[in-house]
Amino acid sequence: MRRLNHRLHRITRDFFPVILSCDNLVKSCGLKLFVLVLVSLLILSGSCTKSKQVEYEYNDFIFGSYIRIKIVAEDSVKTRQAVDKTMQTLKHIDSIASVFNPQSELSQINKNKVGKMSADLKTLITKSIEVSDKSNGAFDITVGPAMKALGFYDTNQMNLFTTNDTNKANATNKRKELYKNIRAISGIRAISGNLFQDSVIGYKKIQIKDDSIFLKPGMAIDLGGIAVGYAVDKAYEILKSDGIKDGLIDAGGEIVVFGDKTYKIGIKNPKGEGIVNTIVLKNQAISTSGNYENFLEKGNKKYCHIINPKTGQAIADTINTLCSVTIIADKCVDADAYATAVFVLGIKDGQNLIRKLGYQGILITNDGKMIEVK
Repeated sequence: MRRLNHRLHRITRDFFPVILSCDNLVKSCGLKLFVLVLVSLLILSGSCTKSKQVEYEYNDFIFGSYIRIKIVAEDSVKTRQAVDKTMQTLKHIDSIASVFNPQSELSQINKNKVGKMSADLKTLITKSIEVSDKSNGAFDITVGPAMKALGFYDTNQMNLFTTNDTNKANATNKRKELYKNIRAISGIRAISGNLFQDSVIGYKKIQIKDDSIFLKPGMAIDLGGIAVGYAVDKAYEILKSDGIKDGLIDAGGEIVVFGDKTYKIGIKNPKGEGIVNTIVLKNQAISTSGNYENFLEKGNKKYCHIINPKTGQAIADTINTLCSVTIIADKCVDADAYATAVFVLGIKDGQNLIRKLGYQGILITNDGKMIEVK
């Protein structure tokens, strides 16, 4: 009763002039009309009251990295349910596209060289082939054998960066047996065969018929350059379908922001601490590829986990190469994949591709230059 009296007091105070103007009507028509006017004003006031928007944040671990979901919503229970549904979808994509899970759908296809693809895996692979075509092969998901041969799948595995000659020879012999046609960065020549004719690397060697996929002996697919971006887009679609209108999804640096709110996203300094640039995003996606987190070193050179598909080599840290590529696009799957493609293409061709696609990009070279592309 106290709340009702307070509400009526506020209404009569706010709308006192209106009630006063109705004084003659009240006198002539009686108390019922006065109550009717007052109730109508109460309903009008209630319909104009805005629901309170609250920001919620959820953190988890997936795809070998963190995931952070920030949401602006009204109902914490419904928001929690939407996030739970989103996390289930993200874990599902991880379970089908991971090369580190031997039971994943992709790992089984790599093992058997044939398999039936689920809807998500087929979408990922066909999208990858599309990106490969548009980037002239700079993006290629068949670099799996090179990734494994160079030790990027197993930190305990011998790799071609060892300084001990005996280990180096053993490692090379082992890879000769497993991947006869991979060019190793420890030497200038191909291990065996002609790299461009007989290599197991090459997206055009993938054969797809309906929902089935066929790989040649020695081939292996790695979706690490596109799967997380695809998953972030799926997460956004789920949240949106559940009525979440504003938010941010950040999966290890693959980011989508949506809604009326703008977000400031920092670009990490690839040569040290802190950030080197800040981007303001609204209803966009952003992704960065670089050589500063997952890499191996030999001598004074750093070799990152991004493979040049045309040579089978990890890209070296030299003065005329890139150390960081950031792409801003409408979808995270595009930002993710094309950041890798631009990194492989290099400074000049990378800029040309960004402009051709109509995206925005920020390139940082190994000598510290920053190039903004629009």
